[in-house]
Amino acid sequence: MGNPKESGLIVGVDLAGSERRPTGIALLGRTLSTKTVHAEEEILDACRGAGLVAIDAPLSLPRKGGLRKGDRELIRMGYRVFPPLFSRMRMLTRRGMGLAAKLRREGIRVIEIHPRTSGLILFGTEDRRLWLRKLARLGVKRTASEHELDAALAALTGKLYLEGKTRKVGNIVIPLKARA
Repeated sequence: MGNPKESGLIVGVDLAGSERRPTGIALLGRTLSTKTVHAEEEILDACRGAGLVAIDAPLSLPRKGGLRKGDRELIRMGYRVFPPLFSRMRMLTRRGMGLAAKLRREGIRVIEIHPRTSGLILFGTEDRRLWLRKLARLGVKRTASEHELDAALAALTGKLYLEGKTRKVGNIVIPLKARA
């Protein structure tokens, strides 16, 4: 697929903690499409050739305590996040860190995003049905699963990142302001 660093493809990944659970994938180039996968190799295949992969999963551990700097800051801003070492999040955090390391070794740029925060900022509401209606205009099918919806938000946040329309809160990339 050419040099990944020159690719216009942005991949959003709503990563599951294990292969038994569904992972949402969104491919954003000239169009936006989504799908659900399970196996690690399916995720890697979807990401190969991308210029940027935006992952919904913690990609780092706290230096001390249960929260990272970005987690604490997002909570102070009124957004809800789960700590990377919270019981249900440990497996996801390990899997996210491993996936990011593999992609970076292939020369693919990787960022961490939080789709719920992105959705609230971009659409000004917690109503996921509204998010889906707005994303349907970009090509997301109205029957998209919650994982595909979150992957689409990850890809859109990745696009905004490349356009300089985001900011980093710790290691987490969030949109600057609402677009809706």
